[in-house]
Amino acid sequence: MGKYRVLAGVLLLAVTGAALTGCGSKVSKDNYDKIKDGMTLKEVEGLLGRGEVQTDLGGSIGSVTGSAKVVRWSDGDKSITVTFVNDKATVKTSSGL
Repeated sequence: MGKYRVLAGVLLLAVTGAALTGCGSKVSKDNYDKIKDGMTLKEVEGLLGRGEVQTDLGGSIGSVTGSAKVVRWSDGDKSITVTFVNDKATVKTSSGL
């Protein structure tokens, strides 16, 4: 009887772990739809994890100082790309979702 309790406990831990970590990719239509204009990079990374910076521009043009960053998240043929201006999401695109 003790073996079965241990086996049941291990199985329960495995199922709970899978539920907490989530199954499947974070690069999904559901997460894409959650990205809103004005979100910070940190907020988007909270949804998708760490992305790959495609472009990172900073500096000033005349009297305007700021930064622009394009970050991409991908999983196989699926991808989400977000452009941040002064750390605020301004444009998002997706492919394969």
